[in-house]
Amino acid sequence: MGENCMDKSLMVAEIEQTRQAMIDIINNTFDRLFISLENQQNDQSITSDEYIVPLTSNPSIFVGKKPAAVLFGEVRVETKTWKMVFETILNHCNQDPVYHSRLMDLRGKASGKVRVFLSKSTKGMRRPMKISEDLYAEIHYGSQTLMSILVNRILAPIHYDYSDIGIVLRMSQRTGEG
Repeated sequence: MGENCMDKSLMVAEIEQTRQAMIDIINNTFDRLFISLENQQNDQSITSDEYIVPLTSNPSIFVGKKPAAVLFGEVRVETKTWKMVFETILNHCNQDPVYHSRLMDLRGKASGKVRVFLSKSTKGMRRPMKISEDLYAEIHYGSQTLMSILVNRILAPIHYDYSDIGIVLRMSQRTGEG
């Protein structure tokens, strides 16, 4: 009976720790959104039909949205597709020799159920994108999955700081609604 109480108290402590971690994630996400909104008001490179979403946001926010650009701090890089967003961010990361080396080390290690996300060759990839010599990324995914893979399976494992990266999205053009 004593062991059962010990197990319960460990479980309660674990649940409490998880709850606090989730609260921290939510607070950080909202803080970044507020900062992004504040930056948007002061950013002359954002038009009235665009808004910025931090790359740190939940990738589900990108579903059904059209990208216009990627912001690296104050630098705007035009992008028209989610594949271009993925490529732009990964190329930016790959330009740094330290992160290039980490990306090369990650090849073949980051994978999904069927395909690897990064590889030294196109073998086994459905839609490979060349990042650099002997570095290819699988891009056969929708916006949410592609951004999730980029952040959670590629950038986070190599400890790349993507906190100042924002995705400029176009406001949806509603037609045919009365």
